[in-house]
Amino acid sequence: MPSSGSVFTSRASFAILLASICGLAFFLRLLHVLQTFEVPTLVRLLGDARGYVDWAVRISDGDWYGTETFYQAPLYPYFLAVLIKIFGPSITVIRLVQMVLGVAGVGLVGLAGRKLFSERVGLIAAFMLAAYPPAIYYDGIIQKAALATFLLCALMASCAYLQSESRWWHAVMAGVSLGLLVLTRENALLWTPLIPIWILLGIGETSRHRWMLVGCYAGGIALILLPVAARNASLGGEWSPTTFQAGPNFYIGNNLDATGIYVPLVPGHETPMYERADAQRLAEQAVGRELSAREVSKFWMSRAWQEIRQSPGRWLQLMIAKTFMVFNRYEVPDVESMYIFRDYSFPLKLSRIWHFGILCPLAIWGLIATGEDWRRLWLHYLLLLTMIAAVVGFFILGRYRNPIAILLIPFAAAGAVELFLRVRERRWRSTGIAAAVLLLSLIGCNISVHEERSLQASCYMNMGISASKAGDLATGIELLQRAIAEFPEMAEGYVNLGRAYMLNRQPDLAAKCFLQALLLDSRLVGVHFQLGEALEYSGDRQGAIEQYQRALAVDPSNVRAAESLERLH
Repeated sequence: MPSSGSVFTSRASFAILLASICGLAFFLRLLHVLQTFEVPTLVRLLGDARGYVDWAVRISDGDWYGTETFYQAPLYPYFLAVLIKIFGPSITVIRLVQMVLGVAGVGLVGLAGRKLFSERVGLIAAFMLAAYPPAIYYDGIIQKAALATFLLCALMASCAYLQSESRWWHAVMAGVSLGLLVLTRENALLWTPLIPIWILLGIGETSRHRWMLVGCYAGGIALILLPVAARNASLGGEWSPTTFQAGPNFYIGNNLDATGIYVPLVPGHETPMYERADAQRLAEQAVGRELSAREVSKFWMSRAWQEIRQSPGRWLQLMIAKTFMVFNRYEVPDVESMYIFRDYSFPLKLSRIWHFGILCPLAIWGLIATGEDWRRLWLHYLLLLTMIAAVVGFFILGRYRNPIAILLIPFAAAGAVELFLRVRERRWRSTGIAAAVLLLSLIGCNISVHEERSLQASCYMNMGISASKAGDLATGIELLQRAIAEFPEMAEGYVNLGRAYMLNRQPDLAAKCFLQALLLDSRLVGVHFQLGEALEYSGDRQGAIEQYQRALAVDPSNVRAAESLERLH
């Protein structure tokens, strides 16, 4: 048995090494923030980022209670609102605070790995997360992934300490951290029954102690979720501890035209300002009456299952494809892409050698190598499998897949340590088995399963939109041209390039872009009116009249098209 002095020395050396790794994490994240300071989509926010900040500003201005049930997970906007109230609406300050949360997450993963496996595994797990480019990237953009990563790391550490020490405050922290995570990532709600079952099946010294731990966990999670459920009930008449968007999201991920990635219900309406309104409007039009938030969600859930039953074979193929997407190396972008940020950021260049396509094979080997410990690790298996199922069941984005990466990191570290030990001890047969598992996993995780060109082009387009809206038309036009060069079949790229040309007083070029957009996708909303404006400014009066008439035929409520027609007549 080691002496108390040696134990103290071991703990001190572990703390020093873990602090050093946290220092590396801080340096890499700070360097990333400084090098990406002028990225267009951070200068002029788009999509969810714009929606979160606008919501946070309203909250900080006094609208803390709100007037509607939550449609999007609320914790991140409230987190931003506190920062805005203290520091003002500074994107850089928000990114710096998220960077600190990322560093704290590295420390928590190190502690979790130490409790689950060993000090060596804990340090390697911390190092893996410290240098993991997707984590650095998500910590540095205005998205809830940064907050979700920190809370998941806190949950992992709480459960690891609860398992080894069974203290009541660890149970409370597990409940609190999971409750906060649910308010950031709604699919974490699936985890809420797993932890009390796990406690009752073996955590704690006696049955009474176990029930006490379950009570502490339940108290922690109720402290967070009950006020939100009560608030939703007071505003919408229906209790929900999170949000009411599960139905629309499930439909987006599973309808007859689903591809496995996000596609809005209405083409061109990818932003939060449209998502809730479109889901409600389309549902109410189909039903013929006003619907509550829960009824809207049920409508889309029901429609999704109807379409699944229409073509179960196609849906099964879709689920298989989404499973491959979850385990693929590629970080599916939303509005912004890590691969474009990589052009600005040295830490993200590490993604060429350290990415999910390397992490996942290491973790698969780690899961196999530590399989003998399944009685101690089964909760972590369930957390992982449940999150994989939750992501596959909806649609794939890199930031939605990120919790899976965080859960895999301790196992990847354990796998790396076990492989090193087998090589050092010259256990060549078991080393060969490990090599075979790693090779097969590497092949499976690194084959191409995404239409990467179109996704990349969409992100260049978003950067071009941001630059144009910020007044840098030259950069905006250059980025939009790059988007079209990357994927010429992207109709929206031509629409936005046309808008940029209009702002740059080049209506002839704008008209050509709008015409090409309509040739590629005649369903695009509002393009006939924009083409009419471009033709009018180019001097083609008759062509402008025809396009305004088409705009009104598509949307009779288009007041601007009606006014333009009246003016020209």
